[in-house]
Amino acid sequence: MAEAPLRPPHAVDSLLSLLDQTAAVVEGDVVDVRSEYSPRTGPWTVVTLGNVRSHLGSAPGELRLRQAGGLLPDGRQRVVSHVPRFVRGARYVVFLRNTGWSLSPVLDGQAFRVESVGGREVLVGAEGGLVSGLGSAGVRQTAPVFDAVDLMGTRPALRAGMDVAGLPEALEREAFVSLLQNHLRARGLRVTGTFREEPVATASALSVPVTPASGQVPAKGLTPSQPERDVPPGAP
Repeated sequence: MAEAPLRPPHAVDSLLSLLDQTAAVVEGDVVDVRSEYSPRTGPWTVVTLGNVRSHLGSAPGELRLRQAGGLLPDGRQRVVSHVPRFVRGARYVVFLRNTGWSLSPVLDGQAFRVESVGGREVLVGAEGGLVSGLGSAGVRQTAPVFDAVDLMGTRPALRAGMDVAGLPEALEREAFVSLLQNHLRARGLRVTGTFREEPVATASALSVPVTPASGQVPAKGLTPSQPERDVPPGAP
């Protein structure tokens, strides 16, 4: 039997559009982060999640998240916007796509790092804000209180001058997951579809910025271009 065609991705501009494109919400440890490169597909970063626990939908006990961008042979890094950076050894709650994708199987950058703050396990978003709830627009986050993850994947610290006692209100990890499950149940909704590990198009056909890796001198002939976005299957 022929495999059913994957739906193309569309904008995530509401909580409903987020849930509509979610195959699974999983939690796992980042056990490996490595770069792959070939002249045909360019650089990719492969993030392996182990000890995976599925909160919504289903997923195997280990997942490979293959994301566009990574190390080039000359030492520079191809950086793709809207693709989350992962910290090796950290635990994450991740929304996985049920659509086709070309940059990352993580839906709209929805990968939240688990951090212990004041004895509570809270979730931290890509820009360093704390997850504070759900709203009509999606997952609510506070203003950044942690630094963003750098290109080397170093675990960020609290921003300078931040006092744990004065941090804004944030949901504990289990409370956020329960809120998400209760939201779906109350509205008679559920996540559907299948997570796909492989992209529908190669990143070599897409425009991405290129920056020097730490300690590297940029080579001539490659320049940054417009920010990246996910695109429907077959689109340029």
